[in-house]
Amino acid sequence: MIRVNLSGGVSKKAPRPGMSIAMPASATPIVLIVIVLATLGGGYWWYSNLTGQVADLDTKIKQGEAQKAQLEAVIKQDQVYEARKKMLETRVKIIEGLQKNQVSPVIALDQLAEAIEKTQYVWLSSLDQNNAVLSMNGTGTSLDAIASLITNLNASGYFKNVDLGPSQDNSGNFTFSLKCEFSPPHTPAPGAQPAAVGGN
Repeated sequence: MIRVNLSGGVSKKAPRPGMSIAMPASATPIVLIVIVLATLGGGYWWYSNLTGQVADLDTKIKQGEAQKAQLEAVIKQDQVYEARKKMLETRVKIIEGLQKNQVSPVIALDQLAEAIEKTQYVWLSSLDQNNAVLSMNGTGTSLDAIASLITNLNASGYFKNVDLGPSQDNSGNFTFSLKCEFSPPHTPAPGAQPAAVGGN
């Protein structure tokens, strides 16, 4: 038997069982609460992780600053040590220079007077001493007399680097200027004995 729909409407098919899942209205707040709690848990874990990283970085920064302070202290101590070392080296050099250039005026004058006494017809008019250097002006009756003075100074063993300046003829006499370095011969230290030569 054939049925004809004269109303013109479309018949609605009943939904098949199992095609859709109906969620009860009472379950929606629970799902929202679960989502909120999961979000809060994730945010807390992320915040805790960042806080731990920041604390670790702060600890490393403090350790680095402590090491830097220690190194700066070592550098300052080294600079102080170097400054003291240079100061002591300078003092030692000054003392050594003073000892090296120390001149006994009595010995220098005695040796100079002895050299002049051995030279005839030579007189000194002025004498100046600057550490170990003696500068003198004088008069000689001839150039040979002045040359003899230089020879006697060198032969004494107490003078070296004898330098004769210009000589001028002044009414038959020759005026001269002369510089030399007073250098006493090396003498052994007190108590030193010469080494024995030969043996049995």
